[in-house]
Amino acid sequence: MPLLLLAAIVMAPVWINDHRLARMVDRIQEYPLPPGTDFGYFALQVEVSGDSGDCWYTIRFELSTDRPIQEVLNHYRQAKIEDPDGDLGDYEVVGWTPFDEPGTRVDGTSATNSVIIDLDGMYDDTWTDMRCW
Repeated sequence: MPLLLLAAIVMAPVWINDHRLARMVDRIQEYPLPPGTDFGYFALQVEVSGDSGDCWYTIRFELSTDRPIQEVLNHYRQAKIEDPDGDLGDYEVVGWTPFDEPGTRVDGTSATNSVIIDLDGMYDDTWTDMRCW
């Protein structure tokens, strides 16, 4: 019994921060998509890492779109989605497209209308989250 209690105490900050990130994922999914855009085949992914108590997260998702990639990026860069700390838009938005795939055109443009969006940020109150060390 004491080991279970100790494990729960150690894991509680991880569970709390995972819940905060899951709420942000929900807000991303509820945010209106750009016109002509749908979520891709893959579920949203969340990665947490850190160093010396700083905790960084990346939320990655795929979009299928008929719009220019820059327009999709601007849509999410202008979005004010609440981050895990309750701040609006306190994250960086990066996008990339898969080029090295069957069907890639000779001119170097993407053969698909797929774009991968990464929202990168940092959250506070992490001194007890073991992933941040």
